[in-house]
Amino acid sequence: MIKPDIDQFTLVLQSIDVFSFDEWREWVANNLINSFLIKSKMLTLFDNFGKSDVKLPEGYTEGYSFINAPFYFCIAYHEAFSKMGVIVKFSAYAWHEYRKRYEEYYNEPIHLHTFFKLIDSNEYTFRLSRIDVCCDFFNEGINIAKLKRSIEDGRTELRYGKY
Repeated sequence: MIKPDIDQFTLVLQSIDVFSFDEWREWVANNLINSFLIKSKMLTLFDNFGKSDVKLPEGYTEGYSFINAPFYFCIAYHEAFSKMGVIVKFSAYAWHEYRKRYEEYYNEPIHLHTFFKLIDSNEYTFRLSRIDVCCDFFNEGINIAKLKRSIEDGRTELRYGKY
């Protein structure tokens, strides 16, 4: 069985409102974060949200995460560059844990497209800035050690993109 899935993804939220330079760091960025957290139900599913205890994404100065979580999840913004928006990063484990808890709490599955419907807002726009997909092979009879040696010896070639 081959199971394709989402490994990790990153969203960028941009405010729909017009605001001044100072308003961005005073309330706009945090308003976007709070709106996202409410719409996504993150605060219902996870505890201990606060000032980030994980490394912030490159270029961002202010961030929040779930304190002592066993996964990487971070929401961050740059206090002086509102055009960077608010970044929301889910690691593979964070996305897996979110989906598991969502299904247990609401008794219905959630996938990326239904997550996007859930977080849709008239306060911000959002875009997917990064998505990594994965394929898990179950009971396919693949010998990982042989595959590794075959790649190293040049007998097997991995390709990425259009060929």
